[in-house]
Amino acid sequence: MRHLNPDKYPAFVLIILTLFAVVGPVSIDIFTPSLPAITEYFGTTSAIAQWSVGLFMLGFSLSMLIVGPLADRLGRKKTLIMGYSLYLVATGITLLTDSIHVFIAARFAQAVFGCFGTAVARMMARDYYRDQMEVKMLAYIGGCLTIAPMAAPIAGGYLQEYAGWQYSFYAMAAMAVIAMIALMLLPEKKQEKTADTATHTSVIAGYKAVLTDSRYLRFTIAAGAAFAGAFVFVAGGSFVLIGQLGISPAIYGYLFAVAIASYLLSASIGPKLTASMSRNQSTLMAGTLLVVGAMVSLGSGLLTDGQSITGYVAGIAIYELGLGLFMPLCQARATEHMKENMGTAAGLIFFIEMLLATLISALISFLPEAGTLSLSAITLVAVAISGFCLMKTNDVAEATPQAA
Repeated sequence: MRHLNPDKYPAFVLIILTLFAVVGPVSIDIFTPSLPAITEYFGTTSAIAQWSVGLFMLGFSLSMLIVGPLADRLGRKKTLIMGYSLYLVATGITLLTDSIHVFIAARFAQAVFGCFGTAVARMMARDYYRDQMEVKMLAYIGGCLTIAPMAAPIAGGYLQEYAGWQYSFYAMAAMAVIAMIALMLLPEKKQEKTADTATHTSVIAGYKAVLTDSRYLRFTIAAGAAFAGAFVFVAGGSFVLIGQLGISPAIYGYLFAVAIASYLLSASIGPKLTASMSRNQSTLMAGTLLVVGAMVSLGSGLLTDGQSITGYVAGIAIYELGLGLFMPLCQARATEHMKENMGTAAGLIFFIEMLLATLISALISFLPEAGTLSLSAITLVAVAISGFCLMKTNDVAEATPQAA
């Protein structure tokens, strides 16, 4: 089959690479408005069903750890073919099983294999282009990755309201099939052979060095805990707002998009806002927004016995504004002192963040049904953990708000 020339048809290549990149992220956000319906369908509890969200994110982070070596060893196209094939198998299982536990396991597999494209799309952009064109392609892909999380829950809300939860999974499968067909249009660039000097011993030593670095761990755990405070809304928001408070899945999709938009706004304009500040001052400002957002959500819940949707979402929007500043700052400060093992450290940051988000959001299952109060309480706990971690770091002790 004749392949597209990336230099002659950059727009077509961009569309294809963007499709590869968004399959995984869309698979989590399009699904969230359907969580209450899936819980009812499988006759399970919200505490069990929400693991399909937490383990998906954990699988996503695991995918980022393994896809790089696979793509270098097997090639970009073979890695994607394998990933999307297994993703389709997992999607089929979610639609055919009558066991919630098998469903959750299939969601984990969806994440591991479907998210290959998020990393490989960027690798292929670097394979095809150099200099300014490479930067331009990566920027466009990154831009589409910011739009997808806002559009997916809105689409998922309408699919749930007018068709049923299964149709979100049909949409996921369709995206994967189209991605596999589009993949055949792209050439495979041969990778330069490099001497593989990394032994198992050196890899293990690298992980040990990173995981015993107290500064790295404090900033990474602080970022992960802060992210978990927002992830509570992802994992449990639909159960509370749809299941307990009675809003429609379509409206929930829009509310979810508001939270995502707040994060993206902050992340995009944050560097300009903090350009004249020290990192300590920027961390303080971001942390303050986290605390204010958590307190607004909790306060509105206390005043209305957990019934205030507007107050809760307003608090989450403020929290997300802080998170868009806080996470990049913590990620940068976690590694700014390192001279070695930067790749290992960067990969582990995302994995640890997702692991903490999964574990902290699981606290929802231990709380009574109390409307938005349950979600807000866990968010405040997450902020307290984040603040405690930074208080233990000497050079930022005075830059961290007292969250607890």
